[in-house]
Amino acid sequence: MTDHSPEKIGNTLQGMLKEMGIEKKINQYRILDMWQEIVGEQIASHTKADKIRDKVLHVKVKSMTWRTELMFQKSQILQRIADKVGNDLIKDIRFF
Repeated sequence: MTDHSPEKIGNTLQGMLKEMGIEKKINQYRILDMWQEIVGEQIASHTKADKIRDKVLHVKVKSMTWRTELMFQKSQILQRIADKVGNDLIKDIRFF
């Protein structure tokens, strides 16, 4: 006998997205929406996660002082991104 129990639509959609090869892209763009949650309110108030190209997150920064500070925090931010949305989505961050 086969199991004909209903499957949750979220599971079905996630499987379809994975098969289509766009699951990673969607998870990458979740980072843009989750930026404040990832870096905290103080950093988010001085920055904007702008775009992702070739696994590089581009972040606009309001001042050179903040840019310098964020360069020192880059590895911690990358780790927080990996913790929130998964590894292998972002390999670098560029602050500009």
